Amino acid sequence: MKKSNIIEKYLSNHFDNLTGLYSREYFYLIVKKTISEDTKNNWYIICSNIDEFKLINDLYGRKKGDEILKQMASCISELGNGKNICARISGDRFAVCLPENKYSEKDLIKISELLNQKFRQNTMPINIHFGVYKIKDCDSDISIAAGRAKRALKTIKRNVVKKIAYFDDDFMLREENERNIIASFDSAIKNGEYVIYLQPQFSSMDGLLGAEVLVRWLNPKKGIVGPNHFIGILEKTGLISKLDNCVWEQAAKLLSDWKGTDKEKLQLSINLSVKDFNNIDIYKTMTELVKRYDIPPQKLHLEITESVLMNNVEKVLETIQKLRNEGFFIEIDDFGKGYSSLSMLKDIDVDMIKIDMDFLRKTENTDKSLVILESIITMSKKLGLQVLTEGVETKAQIESLEELGCYQFQGYYFDKPISVEDFCRKYKSAILPELCEA
Repeated sequence: MKKSNIIEKYLSNHFDNLTGLYSREYFYLIVKKTISEDTKNNWYIICSNIDEFKLINDLYGRKKGDEILKQMASCISELGNGKNICARISGDRFAVCLPENKYSEKDLIKISELLNQKFRQNTMPINIHFGVYKIKDCDSDISIAAGRAKRALKTIKRNVVKKIAYFDDDFMLREENERNIIASFDSAIKNGEYVIYLQPQFSSMDGLLGAEVLVRWLNPKKGIVGPNHFIGILEKTGLISKLDNCVWEQAAKLLSDWKGTDKEKLQLSINLSVKDFNNIDIYKTMTELVKRYDIPPQKLHLEITESVLMNNVEKVLETIQKLRNEGFFIEIDDFGKGYSSLSMLKDIDVDMIKIDMDFLRKTENTDKSLVILESIITMSKKLGLQVLTEGVETKAQIESLEELGCYQFQGYYFDKPISVEDFCRKYKSAILPELCEA
């Protein structure tokens, strides 16, 4: 073999052709050798990726994408004042190993800033995330260490706020918890451990209207587990629709059980997610549900969020219209939190919008927020829509909302989400809000 061919093969096996950084396997080899020879220092493995890099390539061309990758490589090489080992792992993924005394979060964040300064006139914003793992054992397999950094990285993918994630003992505990939730999910469903809780909804004029249906996990070992601990995990693994089906079934059965009682007139609101519209025939599921339990569809209120409409808009709009034609009551939850709420209202037929009090709490411009809130309520009335405000916590909030023209409420001022048994014992259909002050 010619000397030139030998050199070319060596370079292709050990270095990335585009950036000149180490290849993945050679990176592992060099890192292993370096940390084995320098056991006095602690070492970090950092993996990174550029959000939506494929889209950047599609919009601006491979040449522009390559320019960004080369600039990224240059920035990575500067970390720790150049006292590091760098590689392009694949595509837009890079890895770097550097001693602990050279590691700085500010330096990582600065990479995004530098790339955006250089390319902001030519491309969409460049959002970079980093997964970080501190190597605890110098004899450990470097590919495993890099894998842990990449696992941390995946947890903040497309997160526009959090840029850096660490794989540490807490991360390992969270991963174990996720595995346990997933492994026990089917048996928990079968054993009836996922149960519905109800948060009452009131009208200033008509008293108790019904409740929003929420879910809790009655874990045999941990007791009552709130949705924040399992909903995100089930969404990520594709199990959420199975849980939603379980919740809907319990809600429909409860409405059926209430027939002929003092709660016969009450309504229940159930949540439909993006995953549900993607994974289930919602129209078929809902129509079969009300038929099976012989309940009026208008008693089962269907809550959707703005995010539902961001995916396959035509299909969702068609499904919602068909459900309304069948008599289902459609609500838009968290109205105003997204950026296309007003645009959405002109394209979709719904019956109610729900406004969260966070709209007012999370701002210093209360006066402006009240003007916007009044406008939303006035506009809703002109469009023939009902309005309900959730997250209500004080009597003063209720009085302000009533002055603005909103008369339906939900929140801790009245009650927290409670079990079906507690709800049935505590409330009658004619009860008025002032009798339920927290």
